[in-house]
Amino acid sequence: MFKFKHVFVLVLTTLIFVIGLAAAFGQSSSAQTIKFTSEMHTSKNLTYNGTIKYYVKSDAKKYTPEITYATKKWNNALGKKVFQRTNSISRSRLVFTGTNKLGASYAGVAEINSGVIALNTSWMSRYNQQKRRAVVIHELGHTFGTKDLYEYPNASLRSLFKAQTIMGGNYATSIKPFDKKLAKWSLKKTRSMSQTEFRHYRSNTGLYYQQMLNGRL
Repeated sequence: MFKFKHVFVLVLTTLIFVIGLAAAFGQSSSAQTIKFTSEMHTSKNLTYNGTIKYYVKSDAKKYTPEITYATKKWNNALGKKVFQRTNSISRSRLVFTGTNKLGASYAGVAEINSGVIALNTSWMSRYNQQKRRAVVIHELGHTFGTKDLYEYPNASLRSLFKAQTIMGGNYATSIKPFDKKLAKWSLKKTRSMSQTEFRHYRSNTGLYYQQMLNGRL
């Protein structure tokens, strides 16, 4: 979920630790030193047989260039074609839709259960191409099971994540080593829903998929 929204360090060792983490984001070899925790992922991801077939609804087709850019970025980062476009909404695991019914502070939201990424047309229409791309890249990150790092419980790390990572909401359009490693780790730590479970969620009238189909999203 892409949401718009100074801490004095009292112990010298803590200060050194934080500086070390900041440096780690800029060096691919150091990215491995950042410990991933359970607060970074949910319980499930959107893959099925290793792929996420996505469908672009008519009200989101104006964002097709951004969606294509973002899916290619993630596929390249993961080293395989995880995201594959489909022309069948019923065969998809993910649907992109455009809406003006999200909360005013959200540029986009991803609902993993029913497989929907909703893009706030109010914000997207005012954003330049880089920011539109960044929103889609961020929301796609959730499909691997990764949470919003701007809500991470540790304040020092949360500040770093917000400034330097995709899932922290920094509007980046390049996928750096930390985000790539986090995505791969999230996929390993979460599970893929069976078709039966997934269809169950998609039939739930309280979730985004049915709201979208019935014009409430």
